[in-house]
Order: sequence, then C-alpha cells, then structure tokens
Amino acid sequence: MSIKIAGAKLLIAGGASLVGSHLVRELLAREAARVVVYDPVLFDRNDSLGPLKDDPRVSLVSGDVLKLHQFIAHMEGCDGAVNLAAYMSLGFSQNPWDAVDVNIKGHLNFLESARLNKVGKVIFASSSAVYGFGIGGGISEDMPHKTEGVPAPAVAYGSSKIMGEQLCRMYKQTHDLDYLALRFSTVYGEGQHHRAANALYIIDTYERLQRGEPPQLFGDGSESKDFVYVGDVARAIAMALESDATDQAMNISGGRSITTKALVGMITDIVGSDIEPVYMEEDGRVRLKTGKGLHYVNARALAVLGWQPEVPLAEGLRRLISSLA
Repeated sequence: MSIKIAGAKLLIAGGASLVGSHLVRELLAREAARVVVYDPVLFDRNDSLGPLKDDPRVSLVSGDVLKLHQFIAHMEGCDGAVNLAAYMSLGFSQNPWDAVDVNIKGHLNFLESARLNKVGKVIFASSSAVYGFGIGGGISEDMPHKTEGVPAPAVAYGSSKIMGEQLCRMYKQTHDLDYLALRFSTVYGEGQHHRAANALYIIDTYERLQRGEPPQLFGDGSESKDFVYVGDVARAIAMALESDATDQAMNISGGRSITTKALVGMITDIVGSDIEPVYMEEDGRVRLKTGKGLHYVNARALAVLGWQPEVPLAEGLRRLISSLA
C-alpha cells in the first residue's frame, strides 16, 4: 500500500533526531498536513528540529516508546508512521537495559499502535549493522549476519535491527500491516551527533582540526566505510511511504567505499588545514572494523523505489562542515 504524503497525517518516532529533522523538512516540502514528532529528546541536549517546530503542521510530543497507551493516543488518525527511535552500538555498550527495551519492546509498541489505529503503512529504520562488521566488498540484502570478531555491543545492535525487521514481517503476516525496512549505511549531515561509531570519524576529525590537533586514524587507515547523506535518507523514507512496495528490506546507502584515511584527508582539505593525521593502536573504545572496499549495494532501492543517492560525499561533508562553522 502506498501513502500519499500531500494532505496526510504522519508520525515519526524518534523524529527529533538527525534523520528525523531532515525527514520532517522533506515531508513538509511534500505538503504533509500534519507531522507528529514523537520523541522525549533524551539522547541530545536539544532536539534537532530548530525552526521546524514553528511550523503549525509540526507537533513535538515528549512521548515514550515504552508506553503503549501514549503511542496509541498520538498515532490516532495517522495515515503513515516511521520508527527512527533506537539506541545504536555505543548506546548498547553504555546502557544495554534501556537499549534492548527501546529497540525491541518500543518497536513492538510502535507496530501495535499502528495496527490498532489502522495506519496504512509503516517504515522501519533498520541498519547495515544487520550484516555485522569486519566484512568487505559489495554487500547486498542476502548477506548473512557476521558476528565473529565483532564487538558485542555492535552485534547486539545489529541483532535488535534483525528482530525489528522480523516483527514487521510478523505484523504483515498476521495483521496485513504494510511496511518497508530501510537498512541505512552510516548517515551523516547537518545536525550530526556523536552517537554513531562510524560517523565519529567525521565529527571527531573536524573537532580535532578546529582545536589545532591532528586527526586520529586506527591501523594504517585502510579500513573502508559507506556514508549516505541524511537528505538522501529522508528522501528515501518519503519515497518508501509513497511506494506500493511492501514486506521488503533494502539498503539505503551511498553505495561507494572510502577509506578512513581518504575520508580524513577530504575533511582536512575542506577545513583548509595542513595538519597530518596520527596513527593509533586500539585503545578499547567500541570500533566497527571493516574490510577493504566495503559498500552496500543499493540496486534494490533503485529497482523498487526509484531511489538512488544524489549528494556526493564531498558535497555532503561541505554542507555539514559549513553548518558547524
């Protein structure tokens, strides 16, 4: 089932976040009638919505995903809903009790609220973490979950996303609730936070350069990443809502590999610095190692949604860094 965004009422759980703020902007541009942002704003000091909160079509609700009655009440009358609410790998390492509750029980509450309110379609923010880490090359949707040698918090996070996808499938099979699961690679962009282990390469490099300190690289800098610009992610979610497709999972990614050394070099050039990076040994922090040439193949998203990334990494980084200056 597809949702026509123009004139629709939509709820975004975890919508005061990096992705959420850009999604709100995308939905308003597509003339949504009302956007309910269901988010207690616990992870960051402030929400990421900024002046978007002044739009009369936007309602910021301090809602708890673990309180089913709240979810049901605020999802009433919604045509579609998006679940972005989640703890990431670093969150699992710091607070596993809450992370499990939010990522699994909270998602179940989201689905049950959608069922009871007869929501037409839901979108689940899954993750490339479902494939594990320490892998390289092109990763498509049939890749199994790799756990050997992967830090336990990252395995737990990826496993919670697998569980989330399967709960969506259960609700489709038992209640005919239409859904799509979108597996994001590392999301970056204006409003960048410090919670995503891979995206820390960007924000940490920028902040160190601003302090006149050398960026840090682990190993020889040959580890590879796949970054996707947050505006492209928001557009993918909107297209998923408006698509007739259902009961599928697909990669939403940059689709290109970049080494951490090349990434740091790109950021250094944009900042206009000549400070050389320093090479680090492992120091115990949660790190998500990857193999050579890692990228997430997004051919299914193109075939099913007509989506492909539009913002090149260099341009996206310039936008992010400009917003921080």
